Amino acid sequence: MVGGMAVVEGEPMSDNTFTSFRAFDAALAAAVGSKVIHCEDDVDRALADVGERLDALMFTLGSLPESLVVSQFARCERRLAAERLLAVAGRIGSSGEASVDRRRARNELSNGASSTRSINRDAWRAVALAANTRLAERAATGDVAVESIDALLKAADGTSGDVPDDLIDIVARLSPDQAASTVDRYLEDNANVGDVENKHQEQHNARRVFRYRAHEGAGRPTLSGIGIEGTDAEVARIWSQVEAAADARYQSDGGRDRPGSQHDSLEHRRFDALAEMFSGGLVGIGGAARSSVVVTVDAAELFEDPDGELVANQLGVGPIPKAVLDGYLSSASLSVLVTGLRGAPLWLGRARRHSSQAQFLSLAIRDRGCVLCRADIGRCVAHHLMPWSAPGRGRTDVDDMALLCQRCHRDLHHRNHTLYRAGTADGRYIWATRPATPAETPAPAPQHRQRE
Repeated sequence: MVGGMAVVEGEPMSDNTFTSFRAFDAALAAAVGSKVIHCEDDVDRALADVGERLDALMFTLGSLPESLVVSQFARCERRLAAERLLAVAGRIGSSGEASVDRRRARNELSNGASSTRSINRDAWRAVALAANTRLAERAATGDVAVESIDALLKAADGTSGDVPDDLIDIVARLSPDQAASTVDRYLEDNANVGDVENKHQEQHNARRVFRYRAHEGAGRPTLSGIGIEGTDAEVARIWSQVEAAADARYQSDGGRDRPGSQHDSLEHRRFDALAEMFSGGLVGIGGAARSSVVVTVDAAELFEDPDGELVANQLGVGPIPKAVLDGYLSSASLSVLVTGLRGAPLWLGRARRHSSQAQFLSLAIRDRGCVLCRADIGRCVAHHLMPWSAPGRGRTDVDDMALLCQRCHRDLHHRNHTLYRAGTADGRYIWATRPATPAETPAPAPQHRQRE
């Protein structure tokens, strides 16, 4: 509230806007409302009624201020998508065999003009809704976004499709990206040695490299490609090396001191770095490069009972088998093994602007990547919640920073928004953004000078 007036996306809402919102909400509720058809003669009347409701929804949508139409149209899409999947779930029911229910869901969904990929994705979502009454209830009220079901499927029983009720409640009202991060942490906290070992072995047995042609589209020519598929841990290690090598190229070409238009794109730098690595070229990475592999493991488990069973967690991957950890420990692949944070200089105040290596690792363990879009830690920077150059004088302390990928970081500053922790009803917090106050608005960035 600003002076007693509500604000949406930084703009005051007039009485006319409130009236439009009330009409829109009523039309949206009517459009997705159910109607019982008692006999075949009612079908035509029901379809006509649906058409009238949708027409009313489109009319009220058009009555909203243009600055709000996009966000409210997204609400329509989410509600209608949820109702569609709930209808499919009601049609197929739950047999207790997820694979059987998935085939039935595919048959129901194939009547629409959708791609095979979309049908497969929505079939699994419908199976989850049919198998989990709690999830269907939260999806019907809009508490769980349709896209968040994809994250919950990672925690589903492979046979029945059951998802823990407590996890469904945890992800309620979170954005799909935040739901995915929350499910990953839930799985890490509840992982057992047997499941981790089995998953790793299954991935190892299915590893492959293949060649393909990426056909032209959207202004791109036909390209040749190589796909590398294997265990989560091995692919993450390879990818982190590519990212580090690409960043080394960026830094050697001038880094942030050179305008972005004079740099190769990130995709080009990744390809050139990978091609050079395969051809035997040496890619120099300076001392400021981030660790390529970060693993957390309980020190007592590792050293007091080295032959016992334990589950370590690799950032960006999740739980890894002890055999993978042993391989890291016996080679130079593991840059840093974090067992605790004692003694690390994590609070630097105004002594320096950029985070230290210890601070970045602490943020990586806490945030697991970009807090807004879940991008890998190799693409992230330590962002000051209170900008360093703002009148509020931000501090380089772990508690006052968060990881953001380069894209989200630029977007946040471009929109002059602030990242903050928003509390939830159950005492947790999620990351959110809002317009920056004058005290949080950084000084204009200096203009890049053209290099001679």
